[in-house]
Amino acid sequence: MPPHIRGNDDPIFQQITTQANAQGITEKDLFVGMKERRYLDKDERIEPLMIEASRLALKQANIAPEAIDRLYGYTSVPEYYTPNSLYVVHNGLQLPEQTLVVPHNAEFSTFLLGVLEAYNAITAGWSDHALVCCGSNWTQYMDYTQGHSLSIGDGAGAAVIGPEADFEIIDYETQTLSDQYGAMTMQARDSLRATYKITEDVGFYSFQVSAMEGIPKMVQHLLSRNKLTGRDIALITHQASRVLMDHWQESLQPREYPDTLELFGNLTLASYPVTLAYHYLTISSKYLVLAALGVGYHQTALLLKRTGS
Repeated sequence: MPPHIRGNDDPIFQQITTQANAQGITEKDLFVGMKERRYLDKDERIEPLMIEASRLALKQANIAPEAIDRLYGYTSVPEYYTPNSLYVVHNGLQLPEQTLVVPHNAEFSTFLLGVLEAYNAITAGWSDHALVCCGSNWTQYMDYTQGHSLSIGDGAGAAVIGPEADFEIIDYETQTLSDQYGAMTMQARDSLRATYKITEDVGFYSFQVSAMEGIPKMVQHLLSRNKLTGRDIALITHQASRVLMDHWQESLQPREYPDTLELFGNLTLASYPVTLAYHYLTISSKYLVLAALGVGYHQTALLLKRTGS
């Protein structure tokens, strides 16, 4: 995580508009529950943190860099439109030239998709050990007149995927609602620097309906198919706001619901590996569910089971 801390009283948030839209909704009121978030200074980049997170993951897994044959993940927002600076991570870790680098531009479900693809490659016999690394530097790409900017923090996380893992994937569920394409976008608007935006119509619908109600339905279907309930799982979700997370907790009633929203804010695609790493040693449930939503619009959930149980 970056060393710089931004609290709710930071002057940068004084620009945020409080004007309601035609439906009477103020975007600022949708994004609550943060106390602090970490951020990068203007001359700092996220890639060194991605490299450091990856080194920590490799050390914890007792895996040497030369054993990694696939690198999944994404840097968001990258230095260039293309290539993605996941290649900088490859170089910084001195991974082998034979390591396949697979950038996944799938906000915000990149980590889940990387884990799923790594699992597929390993079970197919095409990979032995993979690394999934995600980094978010969104504080540098915010329009601080917009309410969602309240939640954003910077950070990076990584995980090693291999046959000796503590958890194994046993099922997954996904939903693609492509009619909501364009509801949430990162693009250049009034300046050359890209910023994030949630549209007042379809974007708010994605937040209040597709995400709020869709995630519990999808996870519940996944659990029911495996004869499980919320009481069997630890749940890690997207962390944009307590508005969403409180509803998901009430709907699913998970045994454990670890998060880092108050500490680090919304780390977008990095929320999942950061939260998993932060709480990894205290998660006691036999089953773990990772539930992500993402622009596009799409939602994905992975069901993992503790190995040997």
